[in-house]
Amino acid sequence: MNRTLYNAAPAGRLSTAVVNKTLRNTYALLGMMFLFASSVALVAQAAHLRIGFWPFLIGIFGLSFAINATRNSAWGLVWSFAFAGLLGLVTGGNVDAVLAQYRNGGELVAASFGLTAGIFFGLSAYAMNTKRDFSGWFAFLAVGTLAVIGAFILNWFLQIPALALALSTMIILIACGWIIWQTQQIVRNGETNYIVAATGLLADVFILFNNLLALLGFGFGDD
Repeated sequence: MNRTLYNAAPAGRLSTAVVNKTLRNTYALLGMMFLFASSVALVAQAAHLRIGFWPFLIGIFGLSFAINATRNSAWGLVWSFAFAGLLGLVTGGNVDAVLAQYRNGGELVAASFGLTAGIFFGLSAYAMNTKRDFSGWFAFLAVGTLAVIGAFILNWFLQIPALALALSTMIILIACGWIIWQTQQIVRNGETNYIVAATGLLADVFILFNNLLALLGFGFGDD
């Protein structure tokens, strides 16, 4: 979600030491934010907390703007953890709904988590090792993301289940593309801001999980 004000990569390749440092910082921050978001999700699920569609959408865009505006200061970290907390709150509500709706809800949650982890690590490894350059994907992914967000807003009014499932499938594919693009920005295209990189990857992880959970619930949920 925090791509709209993305830093343009500096010209030229960075040294291996700088790339490795950025990767370490990115994944360290990603891990800490993931743990924080997961803790918030557990609390939200246990307390049956939910957040409305519009507060979530406004919060996501507002925090994305704040992260990009303060990405080179300590405030960037503060807003990043607030962003993680919001993702955790939404995820906890979704998990709670699945557990309440399906008798095999626990299995669906576990399967979604396993698939998300496998996809994320697999795509990250591919992006780090492939010789193919995905830097040109930004415009396509950005337009696709905005289009899907617009369609989600439209479907909030229409409430068409088939459209919601189609959009979940599309957003999963777009999130996979963002993981590849974001990772290559670090290893190949000179991205050094680990706050922007980590929050982008965190959003991808939680988007994958929540939409996989929705698809698995529709296809394999035991009412």
